[in-house]
Amino acid sequence: MKRLVYLAGILLLWTPLAACRKLKEEPITDVNALPIKRYVFEVMKFFYLWDDKIPANISPNNFDTPEELLRAMIYRPLDRWSYIVRDNGATAAQLQTGSTQGFGFLWGLDREQNLRIVLVHPGSPAEEAGLARGMRVLAVNSVNINPGANNIPRFDNSVILTVQESSGLIRQIELQSRNFNMRGVTLRQVKQVAGKKVGYLVFSIFTQTSVQELDEAFDYFRKEGVEELILDLRYNGGGVPEAAVHLASLIAPHLAGRRFLQYQHNSKNTHRNTEIAFKTLTHGLALRRVFVLTTGNTASASELIINGLRPFMDVYTIGTTTHGKFVGGYVFTHREGYSLVPVCFQSANANGETFAGGFEPSFRALDDRTRPFGDPQENLLAATLHFIANGSFEGYLPTARPEAEPVNETLLYPEDHWLRSLPMIGSLKNQ
Repeated sequence: MKRLVYLAGILLLWTPLAACRKLKEEPITDVNALPIKRYVFEVMKFFYLWDDKIPANISPNNFDTPEELLRAMIYRPLDRWSYIVRDNGATAAQLQTGSTQGFGFLWGLDREQNLRIVLVHPGSPAEEAGLARGMRVLAVNSVNINPGANNIPRFDNSVILTVQESSGLIRQIELQSRNFNMRGVTLRQVKQVAGKKVGYLVFSIFTQTSVQELDEAFDYFRKEGVEELILDLRYNGGGVPEAAVHLASLIAPHLAGRRFLQYQHNSKNTHRNTEIAFKTLTHGLALRRVFVLTTGNTASASELIINGLRPFMDVYTIGTTTHGKFVGGYVFTHREGYSLVPVCFQSANANGETFAGGFEPSFRALDDRTRPFGDPQENLLAATLHFIANGSFEGYLPTARPEAEPVNETLLYPEDHWLRSLPMIGSLKNQ
């Protein structure tokens, strides 16, 4: 029996379904045996959340490519996330293990529109080569980068970056793309704030393997006597819901058995509607509140953490409005090497609330991309530490000037990669 993998828009679920086992409700006995355009058509008609919004006169034969067909079938007013890519299974592999081919860094614009390294994944070629958050990128393959970074030359498996460190030192770094496993925990620290021990966790991706990393981080926090937690999700675009539930349960183990979220499907798949509860864990922190650092790149599984905890505890968000990826789906892998990721469900918390517009911050502050993670002067972290020390944000003096706010928070991946809009992933049992 072959496997079928689901994944999608806001919350990615991921499930056995790759070459398609026969599900009793499915209209085709072996969907994966179909040509790719017919495959896209059948999957969308059956699983798509907004199946009733698909134009009635759509025919796969009227489109040259599966990409064109998908664009014609998605519900434009709401769907920003459904996609198809020919990646030979890389999407599914990355969601499970974090395995990816690339350089291992993200870059984005600072307040003055300079291009900077904003995130370096541990164990990646970028980390091994010495790249670090805050470095300014002056040139790519000897092409000087203009403010706004609108002239970055394309590159594939290798690149030479000219970067400037905070000290002013300018150097060249040569990178080769290779396979590596992205780790969720980018940084963990314990800080002393007004007589309290505060845990600070930078978490960058929700994968199946990141659960062990989270356990190790919370064991460390518990042994250190952490009383408050700052969860830095500013660049976390999602991952598997299982990891999100695990993280939420570590934050609030006293909520074991209460509803964390509910998946809601279309009328053909109501039997797949599922409630997921907080897990019973013995090594969590039992916090009464949590602080989450956010940007427009905080999406999907990251937003599930905020939404799932809000009915039960104070969740303070510091930064800018989150992405608003309130829907999710499955990764359908086709024999021709395609991964189809349509929106298949929406999620709601214990109060029935979703987050289509994203989460407005409790306190609006600008991401300071010139400073490393954990720097107490970095704007998002500084504002949060101020609140913990003083009981409110009143009197905080921003380290980032509001008038210099960047036009666009969007981060860039140095290689063309589906992860640039990573949805959230979870597991769905065939029923």
